[in-house]
Amino acid sequence: MEYSEEIDSITKDQRYLIDYANIKSGLIENQNNFQNHEQFKNFLNNPGLGLPLVLPLGLKCFDYSSAKNTYSISTKDISNKLFGTFDQNYLGVKTFLNYGNSFCTDAKPKKEYNHLINIVIKFNEILKSKINEIKKQEKTVGAFQTRNIPHLGHEKIIEKLLDHCDHVIINPVIGPKKNGDFKNNILELAYKFLSENFYKNRITYLPICANMFYAGPREAIHHSLLRKNSGFTCFIIGRDHAGADNIYNPDDAPKIAKLYEKDIGINLITHQGGYYNRLKKKIVIKNINDNIKDLENISGSEFRKHLKNKTFYKHARYELQEYLYTLSDNYFIEY
Repeated sequence: MEYSEEIDSITKDQRYLIDYANIKSGLIENQNNFQNHEQFKNFLNNPGLGLPLVLPLGLKCFDYSSAKNTYSISTKDISNKLFGTFDQNYLGVKTFLNYGNSFCTDAKPKKEYNHLINIVIKFNEILKSKINEIKKQEKTVGAFQTRNIPHLGHEKIIEKLLDHCDHVIINPVIGPKKNGDFKNNILELAYKFLSENFYKNRITYLPICANMFYAGPREAIHHSLLRKNSGFTCFIIGRDHAGADNIYNPDDAPKIAKLYEKDIGINLITHQGGYYNRLKKKIVIKNINDNIKDLENISGSEFRKHLKNKTFYKHARYELQEYLYTLSDNYFIEY
């Protein structure tokens, strides 16, 4: 995708340029600048607003010479109220507080970084344009958020989404990622292979440039708003959406997002995850009436181990794995 190499070059300490670009381009809902103190507290008390985007002090890519409106938020409030956990060492909390807990609203990016801001805006405008092209053909367009090469559980979720819309865009959030995430070019090759060989081109790989926060239910709402403002018809949310380290109840994100669906303004499809049903001997989406003893978890971690060792995982498409093992690239980000 155009500008993808430039997006991949954005470093962790430049991630706030992505937030700035998305706020200024109107992709972010409920704020038109980095949050001030009162706005931040309002977000903390209103989960339906999503995630507050804030600007910490001390970033090399921002000019703070005119910054006057500075404030601090306690680590406890950020951990408990924003991330919904008492564990202040949780990945999401540490990422949010990587530059401390003091913030401001009125610093500006330094001029030498304007090209990166423009690249982010152009990258997401291309996504919007592609969505509009599909919709002009009188088609509905769904978004599937992922960070992973798909196993058969993921494919079953994509099939569920295709039951609700004409075309699915595989729409990962790309920007600075955590160590061990899949590389963007590997994700693109994997989904392109599936689209051409098994989905009759009903799925397309088109990322969105934004930051990951690993904020679970809050981030499910944030992601829903991003997809609404990009022009999608619907968005699918499932088990442990945008969580890490098993910190959240797997069903929290779909339940909480559904509570705010009308306020969000996009059709939300929810599910409880893909499993292998031993009794039926097939991949299924978990149903409330299913006997949990009949369901075998399809482990993304186990699939990763197989990919690292170039061995075959029984719950992933053989042809996809065979294709991936012909690639010379390493699949994972290493910092």
